[in-house]
Formats: sequence, structure tokens, C-alpha cells
Amino acid sequence: TVTSVQESPEIESDYYCFEALNCPKDHPARDMQDTFYLSHDRESLLRTHTSSVQIRQLAQRQPPLRIVAPGRVFRKDDIDATHGLQFHQVEILALEKKGELTLGQLKGTVEYFLQQMFGPSIEVRFRGSFFPFTEPSMEVDVKFKGKWLEVLGCGMVDPNVLEMAGIDPDEYGGFAAGFGVERFAMVMHAISDLREFTKNDKRFLKQFPHYYEMGMETFLSGQQSLEVVEEEELRGTTVPSPFVNSLEELKEYNQKQQAASADDDKKKKESSKPKKQAPDAAASAEIDISKLDIRVGVIQKAWKHEEADKLFCEEIDIGEEDGPRQIASGLRAHYNLDDLQGQRVLVLANLKTRKMMGFPSHGMVLCACSQDGSTVKFVEPPAGAAVGDRVMVPGFEGEPATENQVIKKKMLDQIFPDLTTNGDGVACYKAVPLQVVGEACLPTPDITNGIVG
Repeated sequence: TVTSVQESPEIESDYYCFEALNCPKDHPARDMQDTFYLSHDRESLLRTHTSSVQIRQLAQRQPPLRIVAPGRVFRKDDIDATHGLQFHQVEILALEKKGELTLGQLKGTVEYFLQQMFGPSIEVRFRGSFFPFTEPSMEVDVKFKGKWLEVLGCGMVDPNVLEMAGIDPDEYGGFAAGFGVERFAMVMHAISDLREFTKNDKRFLKQFPHYYEMGMETFLSGQQSLEVVEEEELRGTTVPSPFVNSLEELKEYNQKQQAASADDDKKKKESSKPKKQAPDAAASAEIDISKLDIRVGVIQKAWKHEEADKLFCEEIDIGEEDGPRQIASGLRAHYNLDDLQGQRVLVLANLKTRKMMGFPSHGMVLCACSQDGSTVKFVEPPAGAAVGDRVMVPGFEGEPATENQVIKKKMLDQIFPDLTTNGDGVACYKAVPLQVVGEACLPTPDITNGIVG
């Protein structure tokens, strides 16, 4: 992996970025409209890809070799939700004796990589394309929410590139591939705007607290994750009118603003008459099970996670137009794979997609667990419930929260302690049974007074 400033510079020459990569002088990528040039003679520029790292490595090393080249690149694009002036790219290069690396091995490598990123059931499509530095070249798509989405480019290294690097193309050959890091992150975490990555807004980062534990097993099982330390917000709600010269002055300014705001609120309350039948603010803001969007689902497909011996990967239909959800669950110690096909379950649906040992899991399957943890079973909906029906609890009506709100307000930590099974094994919230269309969920007689999560 090449990351040093000396071997992977962001300010690059025309030779390494274009000429040595078989890009002719009239290639559109060399236009001023597409590239940031730093000199009038166009010999110095901000690199448009990390392929230039490969050329630098070929000048220093002889094949056989393997190279991974991550780094920041720059394009003169119009800024919008899917384009920016900079993004991050990862490229790979593999060279061996001619004939030892084939197009089939390239496709196998790419498919394996995408399965590790998106899950073993991901559909992959290869399309013929053109890149100056590979021949043949391919663009690769994955099936995402019912549509084909382009995620990377690849191909066999063009003989002209090897020849420019002083390597005999009749003796050596290989393949290369590359992808944009931000595009992968946007797909896996349902991020709609590329600009969020460069806004330096801590509120955006705080939507992903569970990555502090380097895994998602505790999050998806409903257990307590590592605590995220809340930092003091020093910016305040208004811009300081006077200049501040130190952090201490800024803190003092914010304290005065907060005190003045509190006095204003107190005066307004004293002067205003209470409205009749005004809702209780604490009650309206209370977090209860109505904030969770729990749906009836059925497992259509299940397989064992290749990297985790405790996990199943499942496709679960919860009645969405986009098709079944992919969800991971740690149930291999309690169920056989054959038991899952056609199993009716309850799915906590308003959770953000999270990677679980490389598998993108979008939701959580609710299970009942005995106090000692020895017995775990699915919480099953009543027989008359239809796929997609929402689970409700009498006395706790309301609209579900957004995926971001569930995480940001740590709703699972507040709701899950009150999810239990009663003396009959029926899943309850604060001793009230979970219901679908007015009918209680099926009991689990061997898990009474247990935990639901």
C-alpha cells in the first residue's frame, strides 16, 4: 500500500498523470475544463486519479508485484450532491508473467471484493468500456434497490503503459481496478449529499456513534454500545458581535448569551397566559415504543456469514416497494439455517444501514431471550398479521422517528429496557403486549419474564 507524500504526491506532473498512462494530448481529461493546472505550460497539476502512483512504482520496482494506491484526487467538476472538487480513490495493480493473470481472475477479484463490501448475495454486472490505460476495459455495476449502480472501473493493463514504464509487455501482464471511496460510503450509509463529507459539521459525524466499537454486533443485538462523549459546543447559537481573542473569551461570551436568553424566556412565560388544553411538553417529547417502526416480515432467503461464525445473513420481506431488506442476526447458536426459510418475524425498520463484519445490514430482527441467555427465539407476529403491518402497543400511539433521530437521541437505550416477555411469554412494552391489528404477538412459553431485543 503506497501512501507516502514522496511516492503518492497530490501535485503531479503531466507525464505521470497522463502521458505515461497512454492519454494522448487531445484526450478530454487533459482539458483545462476538467483538470486543475498549476502552471501555464500545463506540466504541473493536481492529480485526477491515483493511477499516477502506479507509474511511479513501476519506475522503482520490477514485476511480479501488487500495489494498492489510496489517496485524494481532484476534478474540475460542478459542485452538487454527487460531484465535488475533490474525492478519495483507491486503485489496485497486479502484474505477473504474461498469461498468469487473466480477465477471468480480474472479474473474480472484483466480484469477491464487492461481495465483502455489499454482501454475498449482491448482483454484479460487467460492461465493456474504454480507459486509455487498460485494454480491454470494463465498468462494474451492482444491483442496488432494484437499479444498476456503477461503482468501479477495471481492465487488463494496456501494453503501451508497460512499455512506457520500461517493462516488456511480451513478458509481463496484469490487471488494474479503481473506485471512489465516497461513492461506496454514500451507498452503504444512505448518505444523499457528497458535500456532507467536507462540511466539518460534527452533527453529521455524530450520526454514526457505533463505529467507535469497530463493529456492529452489539448495536444490532440491542446491547449497550461504547459511550460517545458529548463535547461542549463552543460556537453557540449566534455569531459573536465583538471580536474574541481566546477560547476563554468565547466561553465567557456564550455564557452571557445563554443567561440573557434564559431571562428573556422567563419574562415571556410570566407575561403570557397559559393556553387552554396545552399539551404537556415533557409528554410530547417523551421517547417510547411508538418511535420505533416495527414491521411484520418473512425471511425469504438466508445464508451463513462467511467471516463471522455467529451470524446469519437474511433477506426479509417487510412489504417495501424496493424489495426485501438485507439484515444480519447473531442467531447461529440458536437456529439451523433450514429453520429460517419462511420464518415470520418482527423487524425494527427505522435503523440506518450498518456494516456487520462487511455485510450491510438494514434493520434488526426482534427476539426473546431468557434471563441467562441460554435460549433465544424469534418474536412472532399473530397468525392474521400481513407482511408490512406495523406493530403497535395500546396507549403508546404516534408516528415513528427517522433513522437519524433513533441514533442521535439514543432511543434504543431508553426503550429496550422496557421490552420484556410476561409470565405467558408474550412480548410486552411496559407490561402491555405488542399487537398487530389489535391481536397480541404469539407467546414463547419457554421464555417467560425474559428480555426482548
